[in-house]
Amino acid sequence: MSTNKFADTVSKLQSLKPWEVPVNSDVHQHIVSLYNQVHGEGGEAFAERESRFINRTIIDDKNKWNVSPISVFLAYVDLAVKDLTLEPGAQAMCYLLNRSVKVSTVDANGKIVDGWENRIYISITGYGEILQRQRAGQIRHCDTPTVVYEGDEFSYIERNGRKEVTYGLNIKHNPGNPIACFMKITRLDGTTDYAIILPEAWQRLANYSLKQNERGRRDKENAKANDLYTSGLNGTIDPGFLIAKCVKHAFKNYPKLPIGKGMVMEADLPEEEQMPDYYNMGETPQAPKEPDSFAEPADHSEGVTIDPAAEDAGSDDGTW
Repeated sequence: MSTNKFADTVSKLQSLKPWEVPVNSDVHQHIVSLYNQVHGEGGEAFAERESRFINRTIIDDKNKWNVSPISVFLAYVDLAVKDLTLEPGAQAMCYLLNRSVKVSTVDANGKIVDGWENRIYISITGYGEILQRQRAGQIRHCDTPTVVYEGDEFSYIERNGRKEVTYGLNIKHNPGNPIACFMKITRLDGTTDYAIILPEAWQRLANYSLKQNERGRRDKENAKANDLYTSGLNGTIDPGFLIAKCVKHAFKNYPKLPIGKGMVMEADLPEEEQMPDYYNMGETPQAPKEPDSFAEPADHSEGVTIDPAAEDAGSDDGTW
């Protein structure tokens, strides 16, 4: 694209309202063409579906989603390239997120002035991450996570670099006392790996959630952790929430996935940027950028140990 054509495109985008970008005819044609170029076919259906999701979300709260139109375009492009959907649900692949980003501009006197710009991003959930890792050839598939309760048969050992889980369902187990959650991961070569989260891990996460919610409050004694940590039977963690935690932590030690400029991985987001429910997120500051690495990627052919409890106590976790 020539410099003049690029400048003209940027100028046209900047003249649009955020909610107008996904339904603009030029943007629509660009997304359809890009999708078909990357994936072969299906661009028209993709653009029709995803433009409605983006447009509807922004229109529902124009003040909250008062983001730069260019950021809407970039997020839409990345969504098309990665072939993800914003369709909400219990296993949503991704969702929209707005963040304030510090930017520098030059004023009429040639002086650099710092300011803030609200931008929109696509946040990839744990389920979207599973799909992306399948496409990247890192894994073959993941079984549905299993919540283990008191009374069930359960053991976990690591022998000769191989992880083994023994599980047996007891129909008379105590549903008011979950003791673990695990997910079986089948690697591309057919070998298995397991993601496991134990009570001490989710208790640590609950304590961190409490500390996060105490910040900036005068009545700290009234602060509490995310309700989902105690909304299950007998005040225990919600089973669906526990499953989502297991999915989120499953790939903490796997190689980083390449993502676009308009995307973020939910697993990398701090607590306040996690969604408590779909499309109910507040404005948050920009997360710090990780330095680029030029080292050879780590060899994870023998699997990795997924242990959230062993992570840095200051390491963030979120709704997922």
